[in-house]
Amino acid sequence: MAIINQDRLIINTLQDGLGFFESSLPPYCTCTDDLAVGVRTLPKKFATQKKYLKPNDKMNLAWLVYDVDRPTATFDWYDLDCPPPNLIATSPDNGHAHLFYGLDTPVWLQFGEQGRAGKAYRFASAVDVALTTKLQADPAYTKGLAKNPLRNDRWVVQKFESYLYDLYWLADWVDLGNLLDGRRRLPEVGLGRNCTLFDKTRLWAYRAIRSNWLNFDTWRYMVHAVAMRYNCEFSSPLPEKEVSYLSKSVATWVWENMSPDGFRRWGDNRRRKSIVVRKARLISKKRLQDIQDLVTQHKSKQEISEILGISIRRINQLIKDQDL
Repeated sequence: MAIINQDRLIINTLQDGLGFFESSLPPYCTCTDDLAVGVRTLPKKFATQKKYLKPNDKMNLAWLVYDVDRPTATFDWYDLDCPPPNLIATSPDNGHAHLFYGLDTPVWLQFGEQGRAGKAYRFASAVDVALTTKLQADPAYTKGLAKNPLRNDRWVVQKFESYLYDLYWLADWVDLGNLLDGRRRLPEVGLGRNCTLFDKTRLWAYRAIRSNWLNFDTWRYMVHAVAMRYNCEFSSPLPEKEVSYLSKSVATWVWENMSPDGFRRWGDNRRRKSIVVRKARLISKKRLQDIQDLVTQHKSKQEISEILGISIRRINQLIKDQDL
């Protein structure tokens, strides 16, 4: 079991936990009172009055939520040797529950350099897949709408874990196996679908950008269409809004970095960096030669430092890195 970092935020009471949950919500939340009617996006002060709301925004993952559709959902996590949730919202009608695990550091949900999913996001997805499996939670649940624990007049709300989690602490509870292998696609479970959809879409985009596209709007429309086609291949597709966010991220990065103009800018940046690195190596070689000449004159490191105007620490580093 992981050792708890005592600097981590501790939630002393259920009310503290609900207060932190409310404060962590985005300024505008997707919410509804009736899933059959549809959803709306409302300011947080109104959304918190609804039965269901989305606790995460499109940029940050602050809560890992799991949908357990069994009458014994409230305590099954204990029998399955899973980490205790921070909050649980249970339906009094059938015992089905949503389990909330708060992250002390939210995970950035956008995709970054080289058009790849960030390492933290990939790691969070792997942990989410493993924890979904261990909890025997609904694998099709998209981390979207959840039972609103602030509505304790509608749900039975309980608190178990007093500390917010980090991903490594959660990872200690599960077997990640091959899920950390970046060369393998994650199973179509929870956040694993997001990573799989992103990988398939970006690989298509890397090839397709070589064609002549009239403008960015046309390109973005086509990337979105391809992402939607891949999404339909899942047994439980992601919501269209999530596909839209993902396809926009792919389209923007590939257009800016791999279109003819983007590739030219990328090449210019690489050449500038290469020139800087080569100049630094030449300077280091000259400094090392000067140091060696002074050493042959039996100068101490203090004297060499004063003569060359560099620190003794830098002198030691240059001597250590003689392959420069």
